[in-house]
Amino acid sequence: MQGYQKPRAIALGYFDGVHLGHRALMQRAVERARQIGGTSAVFTFDVHPDSVVLGRQVPLLTANAYRRDEIKQLGGVDEVIFGHFDDRMQHMDWRDFIHKMLIGQFGAGWIISGRNNRFGYKGQGNAEGMAVECQKAGIGYDCIEDVKMDGIVVSSTYIRQLIAQGDMEGAARFLGHPYTVTGVVEHGRKVGTSVLQVPTVNLRLPAEMALPPYGVYATRVLVDGKRYIAATNIGVKPTFVDGGAPTIEPHLLDFTGDLYGRMIHVELHKFLRPEIQFESVEALRAAIAENVRQTRDFFAQQD
Repeated sequence: MQGYQKPRAIALGYFDGVHLGHRALMQRAVERARQIGGTSAVFTFDVHPDSVVLGRQVPLLTANAYRRDEIKQLGGVDEVIFGHFDDRMQHMDWRDFIHKMLIGQFGAGWIISGRNNRFGYKGQGNAEGMAVECQKAGIGYDCIEDVKMDGIVVSSTYIRQLIAQGDMEGAARFLGHPYTVTGVVEHGRKVGTSVLQVPTVNLRLPAEMALPPYGVYATRVLVDGKRYIAATNIGVKPTFVDGGAPTIEPHLLDFTGDLYGRMIHVELHKFLRPEIQFESVEALRAAIAENVRQTRDFFAQQD
């Protein structure tokens, strides 16, 4: 195993959003690692394979900067291995992917994949082929069946559809956690503080992430392990700005302090209203006050 002291139990997948199906894969990897006295791991790619193969961006459920942390945190695995998906990887024979890369390079002693996982050149590798090759190599293999909720297969594709519809509660059920936007707080235009007397923090929406509908959401914001409720606007602030990149601006309801330069996580729990252009600052201020009330009421019912 090329110098590795411990074999790895490796779960395969892109693990975008780390939904309930992904967690089933990683849970098995953790169990198998314990069984073989090895290390539990995820093998994934640095970019979504479809973005290379099809030449178009795939909206993601996890910001690139936070993928490793989220996979480890939600999946409980010891390590996350990122392969570089490029032309060479795209054209790699599926058997070479198993024998030369997973076993030869990364010391796989057990491999775990989903029923529909495809890999290697033109997706020619599948669960049946993986089982045969792992047996030949004398290592373990588990094929994990689809996880379903309400008769629907849990998948990143389906969760993206729910997010696009603004169904945050549905997305959270299939993810197993709220849809979360992670980013570093930037300096905004100070409209919230100076004009509306509603101080907000300003995040740029990561360009790679799936966009929910523009509007106001009841959210929780995680800062250094602490949670604060917030009424959060996502969009381009049409009352004040013409065009511009979309931003996410949480108005934290029970927080005082400076968050500039800090990484925060914004959990989107409920869509409250679409983003609209108000006729006056007073009308917008009244709408925000109503959204604050809705946010407090929503979380009061959750707790």
